[in-house]
Amino acid sequence: MYKTPSRILLTCVLVLAGTVLAIAATPSNEPPVAQGVILDFGGYDIYYQAIDDPGNDPVESLVELCDYYSMTAVWDGASLVSVTKEQETYPEAGNASVWKLYLNDKGSIGWKACTDDPKSIRIGDYAAVCWGLCEGRDLPTPGVDATGVCFYGYGQSYRIVSLAPSCTETICATGAGNIIVGADEFSNYPAYIASKLSTGEIVSVGGYTNPSYETVAKLNPDIVIGVGDQSVHRSVMEKLRAHGVNCLAMFPGDSIKTILDNTYMVGAAMNYQLKSTQTIEQIEDALNAIDAALSAGQSRTSKVMISLSTSKSPWVAGGTTYASDVINRALCENIYSQETGWVMVNSETVPSRDPDYIIVVSSDYGNTDRDYEDMVSSLSAEWRSTTAFSNGNIYLLTEGATDLASRPSTRIAQFTELMCRMVQHGILDDAELPMHIGDDYRDYLTITKELGFET
Repeated sequence: MYKTPSRILLTCVLVLAGTVLAIAATPSNEPPVAQGVILDFGGYDIYYQAIDDPGNDPVESLVELCDYYSMTAVWDGASLVSVTKEQETYPEAGNASVWKLYLNDKGSIGWKACTDDPKSIRIGDYAAVCWGLCEGRDLPTPGVDATGVCFYGYGQSYRIVSLAPSCTETICATGAGNIIVGADEFSNYPAYIASKLSTGEIVSVGGYTNPSYETVAKLNPDIVIGVGDQSVHRSVMEKLRAHGVNCLAMFPGDSIKTILDNTYMVGAAMNYQLKSTQTIEQIEDALNAIDAALSAGQSRTSKVMISLSTSKSPWVAGGTTYASDVINRALCENIYSQETGWVMVNSETVPSRDPDYIIVVSSDYGNTDRDYEDMVSSLSAEWRSTTAFSNGNIYLLTEGATDLASRPSTRIAQFTELMCRMVQHGILDDAELPMHIGDDYRDYLTITKELGFET
């Protein structure tokens, strides 16, 4: 079905901004409790051991975990000094990280360092419990999802339903695309997902903002993965959890780090943990290669604006968005970094903040010179008074490049490379970049070209 420009923009805004208000998603009167102990070495090197008795304390539970995985823990009273695995001792000599006990309270999200005697703690009193090797104020990888439910111990997944395109991409990147039985109608990447949706091999469960609980339930999934800042997703998952179906609510994509955390969480919840950590390593290696290329060249700190349309008062990427994080990674400045999330801004702020580069992310145009010229000719006086317009530095990301830029998923390294090529001229210059980019975006990538994650 043809999607009108207004529908495309609305969908994009909802996907990016999570404008639907979230609701509390607790399927019972008593918040879920931890069912085991987590051991986090950092860098997504994480182990988990289930427990039979929620009255266990974290010390005795870690001893059981170490016995199971053939590790050795060294204690100073109730304080964990070091853990040895595969003949390596952590923390390593000279490393400033230390082992601490972290707790995630019921009904909340986020770790807090335990200041009590660990032996006085009962694991069942918390949503998640973790021994983490951290430095300073760093925290372990999240142990609960965006609804405060611990995602460890779900077991092997065989039938998965995805409620969002970003979830689908992440599931596929962690190696489980072949067991997706249901997905939202906008999931179109990797290409085989769109093909299976068109033939009915994967069942459409509705739109991003209106998934059908009945359709999801009929698919008999063993896990459903959605986005935590969408109230409809949380509502569907609340009902499913009440009937014993495992669910995972991904965190909003407010940074590159959050996307990597989501990738790990999805893999751990589906029991595809090894593949998820391999995917994260690939993304991090690519990002490090981009960082190295930037540091080796003559980078410039330009002012950048990312917009979801060419409206004189557009929706733009503010701070606390992965897009803003990507701009920072490109060693540039997001002119709307003081705003929260994706936000509609006053037209007068566009020329007053005067971006050097404007990136338009929109499927309202095709990927041709004529489409690009039509876009530029339609710009308001406010946009025309910017340095970006004067210097011809307005880029259009359309077709497949729109999805690449508008989804907080495992293709984040590709988006980062594309951003660097747009705003750091003369550094990544091994491919000539046009002003409009669509399904051909991979033609202009060299560092991340192979990171398609089409498994």
